[in-house]
Amino acid sequence: MIRKTLLLLSSIALFASCDNDLQIIADWKDVPTVFGILNAEDSVHYVKLNKAFLGRGDVMMMAQEFDSLHYAGEDVGLRLLEQKQEWIPSLNGEGWVTISEIELEPTDEFEKPDGVFSSPTQIIYKSTAEIKEEALYAAQVYRKSNDTLIAFTKNPISIIKAVKMTKPNSFSPLTITSDYSPKVEWKSVTGGDMYELSMTFNYREFSVTGEGDTINKSIVYNFPSRLSNDSEGGQNMSYSIEFNQFLSFIATKIEEDPDYDSSLRRLVLGMQASQVVSGFAITHACLDFTLHAAGEDLSTYLVLNQNSSSLVLDRPEYSNIENGIGILSSRSSDTVESVKISNSTNDEIALHDITKHLNFGHFQLNGDNEIEISYGN
Repeated sequence: MIRKTLLLLSSIALFASCDNDLQIIADWKDVPTVFGILNAEDSVHYVKLNKAFLGRGDVMMMAQEFDSLHYAGEDVGLRLLEQKQEWIPSLNGEGWVTISEIELEPTDEFEKPDGVFSSPTQIIYKSTAEIKEEALYAAQVYRKSNDTLIAFTKNPISIIKAVKMTKPNSFSPLTITSDYSPKVEWKSVTGGDMYELSMTFNYREFSVTGEGDTINKSIVYNFPSRLSNDSEGGQNMSYSIEFNQFLSFIATKIEEDPDYDSSLRRLVLGMQASQVVSGFAITHACLDFTLHAAGEDLSTYLVLNQNSSSLVLDRPEYSNIENGIGILSSRSSDTVESVKISNSTNDEIALHDITKHLNFGHFQLNGDNEIEISYGN
């Protein structure tokens, strides 16, 4: 192994000594970078168009120049094409035919934070035109003077259908116990390849001494991403909300009373009492769920850029932009807010060994059918 390494180093040294004019930095060249994630449910659509650049001189100084990163709006344009595949006699085969064009307009409405690159002004391209569900769209970066293409998507991408959760809902409370794990359920949608779910737990924090403000807070649990079997849609998919997972999430994300004087109290948000046949039912509308669906190209990009435990750190770069780099893809999202948990589930949060140190309140009816709140055991 040592001998092979020495031979390799010797070969490199010999190669380098043969040409004293080896150019490490070439002449200035810009490469279009296009990033756009389209959603048929959005009223405004944004696509990012920048330059990746290479040139002689101090790269850090060039990165601070606005013109190094952005194309002049009068010189270069960006458009989306709605397309379909048809038989084209001149090609003697199938080809993409444009149905309509959407010209995106540059805007500087978003400020860029300070950093290595030029700020605070940045250019984003936008349109309020309709993006159609399940239609096919391509992007083109073009020179305005002669309408020549600079960069483009070789094949159009499909706009995925709107994803919808079938469970939970804002009416039926979830009971999360050691014996029962409720599920978040949905069907995969046409064009959707990857799905990600987040759960937000909302609660209130205050001091029993009356000092300080009552503060509403939230913590978020992100479930692992999940891939569908295919992009055809219709597959039943779900996540289970496991009891220990749920309590451990709360215990990990919320700090114990920082003053260690047991004065800090917490309540889950959304306590409701409603009349039922057996008396009163107490529930707590404290959970929000958001489900994201990603199109095939976005899914591939995310998978290739996920953290890996492999010792091989180099990953293949993925782009569907010809003569440039970047991603054009689609997504869809669905949110169900104010999902209730049962009062027995709230009791577990307040009294279970995993979370009881957080001083959450638990609710019960007294003999006069009045709700009392207790803390701790």
